[in-house]
Amino acid sequence: MYKALFVMLLVMVASFVVLAQSAAAPATQPAAGDYALLPYWPVGFKLPRETVESWKEAKPEQQLKSPEADVLVWTPPEAKRIRAVLMFPNNTDLVRIGEYKAIREVATRQEIGIVYLQQLGGKVLERSDPPTVADQTMATILDLCATKTGIAEFRHAPWITLGKSSRGRFPFRTTWWFPDRVIASLNHHGETPNWPMEKWSKAGKEESVMHLSVQGLSEWDGTWYRAVRPSLLNYNTQTNWLCHQMVIYGVDHGYYPDYYLYPNFGKPMEKSHRLIRCTDVWDYEAKFIDKAMELRVPKDSYPTDKPTTLLNVKRESGYLIHPRAPEELLGSKWFALRQDAQGAYKQIPWPDEVTPVFDTVQGTINLADLIKPASAVPAEQRGGYMWVADKELALAWLKLHSLYYQPDRVLK
Repeated sequence: MYKALFVMLLVMVASFVVLAQSAAAPATQPAAGDYALLPYWPVGFKLPRETVESWKEAKPEQQLKSPEADVLVWTPPEAKRIRAVLMFPNNTDLVRIGEYKAIREVATRQEIGIVYLQQLGGKVLERSDPPTVADQTMATILDLCATKTGIAEFRHAPWITLGKSSRGRFPFRTTWWFPDRVIASLNHHGETPNWPMEKWSKAGKEESVMHLSVQGLSEWDGTWYRAVRPSLLNYNTQTNWLCHQMVIYGVDHGYYPDYYLYPNFGKPMEKSHRLIRCTDVWDYEAKFIDKAMELRVPKDSYPTDKPTTLLNVKRESGYLIHPRAPEELLGSKWFALRQDAQGAYKQIPWPDEVTPVFDTVQGTINLADLIKPASAVPAEQRGGYMWVADKELALAWLKLHSLYYQPDRVLK
């Protein structure tokens, strides 16, 4: 009897050892859902070793051994197909924007999948000239998105790109390399699209890429007028891109009064305050994404087997915002706005010219001339303005810039 019990005990111990060894052995391919971050990101996965190593980053093993997902994915509830992809790399509150209710409501209505590139090396697109490794990397990521979600359209769907701060190059350099793929781009407190484009850029002057740059009034010693305004005006005057900027009062480098790490994030504020909340801007970005989908993606188009052919938008169809509107609406003196002999807009060098850099000529613009239908402006002058899609978006823009709240005097 005791001998039989001893044998049984040995068998049980051996079984536990085998099970323990099996549990400790790393899986060659994680099971579906292992890297999900519920409830916001129901799909997550690691990238193949060969993909990560192809980036030539300094410490690939650190990423390969990380327990966190390289890519996280969300799709609209019950979605069987998608029409587009919103994608962004990892930087502070970008992931919160991707999780924000208004963004996801638009994504659900417009059938947009959201891809959070949680561990994407900067050398894929932002710090390579030219970014040739991006071709295979993006193809691999989107093929895995399609495989993990069961939604084939990820492989060919057009993109809306978003970036911030040190990842602020991601939106526009993605457009330069994949111009036929990008519906619109957003720089949320990030670097402006450089002008001129790099020589390797595949983007021509015919694509009507919609672009939005958001900066704080005091951000980076006035980057909104030193770099962003002249660059966007160059795109508007010399290409078919349709760009505009937001200049947020009381904000520097993305630190809103209710920044996502502050204890008052998502909580009510006094009704009398004149500050712009981060969620006010996120709401506007949701509207921008919605308009971009309406204007550039054909109705009922599903890129199941081949890419979507994006629609081009005519500049005369939208509304124009005077480049001096930020100063006029925020009650400021005019900041420097310069052009060279050929009419190209010039950046204001920093730190060569000490902040603030005011224009040598001051003046005022009639409130009624700050925003107007593009059709009311001569064709040859339209590029000298910021562009928004329609009156609804113009009013939403105005609400975030009219410190003294007089929208009826600006846009009737």
